[in-house]
Amino acid sequence: MKSGLVIPFGKGCGCEPYCKDNTYYNNQIKYITQNKKEIRVNQEQNRGDIVAIEVNMTPPRIATYFVNGKQLPVFVSNLPESVQFFFYLYFKGESVTVLSLKRLEAPTATNNPDAQELKWE
Repeated sequence: MKSGLVIPFGKGCGCEPYCKDNTYYNNQIKYITQNKKEIRVNQEQNRGDIVAIEVNMTPPRIATYFVNGKQLPVFVSNLPESVQFFFYLYFKGESVTVLSLKRLEAPTATNNPDAQELKWE
């Protein structure tokens, strides 16, 4: 995501021209998207589940998603050199809590040969 990206009220992160500058995980319909390209994620998710994103900024700069500690079989590669995190709440009464934001000494994501790659464009 470009530093300083602002999505106006009434627009979404999947709308032009903002969809080119972000990638997101939609837990309602279970897909990860970037620039209108989607990959389905067959992972049940419920209220209270913990969603994590691990971003490895070493080229090819990869974002890996986890739900309740389980790595999802999809990753986003070729991330830009600078990233931001945001939360998009859709329904009234929804909330999000950031549990931690930390720098890891080494990646925890494993190389899954069956994982689908979504390249940032």
